[in-house]
Amino acid sequence: MRITSFTIFNQLTRSLNDNLRSMSRLSNMLASGKKINNPSDDVSGMMKAMDYKVSINELEQYKRNIGEAEAHLGFSDTTLASIGDALSDALSQATQASNGSQNADTRAAIAKEIAELRDQVLSLANSKYRNDYLFAGFKTDSEPFSAGTGFSYQGDSGEINILIDSNSTMAMNIPGDQVFGSGATSIIGTLDSLYNALMSDDADGAQTALSTIDGALDQIANVRADIGARLNHLDDLKSSLDDRDVTLKTYLSEVEDTDLASTISEISKTEVALQSLRQSGAEVLSQSLLDFLR
Repeated sequence: MRITSFTIFNQLTRSLNDNLRSMSRLSNMLASGKKINNPSDDVSGMMKAMDYKVSINELEQYKRNIGEAEAHLGFSDTTLASIGDALSDALSQATQASNGSQNADTRAAIAKEIAELRDQVLSLANSKYRNDYLFAGFKTDSEPFSAGTGFSYQGDSGEINILIDSNSTMAMNIPGDQVFGSGATSIIGTLDSLYNALMSDDADGAQTALSTIDGALDQIANVRADIGARLNHLDDLKSSLDDRDVTLKTYLSEVEDTDLASTISEISKTEVALQSLRQSGAEVLSQSLLDFLR
């Protein structure tokens, strides 16, 4: 079959266009740092990259949730530590007041200090975190305790669970009734009863309050231990999520990131091919023109 100048020209044109497209793709890879800039570049690779990105986004959300839970639980622990300090002070005052050497005046003076501690614990039990009541269960917009209700718990037993992994949740709050109890027998109610006993010069009543306050301290310690266990679990999980995040990002990089050295080498090869095609095209066109002129 006779190969005409027109056939050679078409082949050169096709080869030139192919190399120009290749040069454009390589230039985009070099500029963006990504070897997949369009789905047509690598359909399979694009799908893998999308899967990795979805998984990475999920991990980032879990880590944000963990951060929120850590902050919420950490604030709860700090608040309970302050309550524990107040109860320790109250225990010391109650021990002093139950001493038979005290009289009505000295017990009344101690009662004023107990009243301050009671009000302090009440205020702490009604603490807010980001404008939500910390110990109110689901009723985060309602004050959980007040003197007007006899210190009865006004919240509920709802636990606010947050997703910390694909199949794992954690409660980031502790309902107030689990911490303080409710009514006259609550921690706050006990302090109020101690205050009333001291104001009435009731040494036996002060003595009774001793064991109750001691039990309240144990309760606060137990709740704080539970919070500590949750925080430790969150810290371990966060480390695991960080490791998984690094692994997924490594896989994603292998799929979509450009190998700069290889890309630059390919660009150089393509430039050489383009230069050769230009020279060949120029020779063909020159010969064809001479043939025409003859």
